[in-house]
Amino acid sequence: MIENLVEITCDQLLGEISKAKLEGYRFVTASCADNGDDTIDIIYHFDKDYGMRNYKVNVKKGEEVPSISKIIFSALLVENEMKELFGLNITGIVVDYGGHMLLSEEELGSPFLRQQITIEQRGGKKE
Repeated sequence: MIENLVEITCDQLLGEISKAKLEGYRFVTASCADNGDDTIDIIYHFDKDYGMRNYKVNVKKGEEVPSISKIIFSALLVENEMKELFGLNITGIVVDYGGHMLLSEEELGSPFLRQQITIEQRGGKKE
């Protein structure tokens, strides 16, 4: 269980992040969890005087999520990472690496998603 967790929607995301910044909270990072169904949880972690505040957004796979990087520039790194590793559809990242910040063309897309990967998708041959 995460303490100080505030559940919000994608529509509330930018407003809540702006508010946290104005209140003096510092962006720490964001994390993702594939729920094993058609949804992913994104949790944005903030700190102020060693007191954490966490914002959780539950999104459907493929749903657009606005980037917070226009408010907090450093978020571009973790947003690119989440976009690449979880296949999140994060829009408006100030510097978007297009899915190749960590993975090369030869590597599997969205490797952290819970999904069935066939032998052919891994580049092997079916026997």
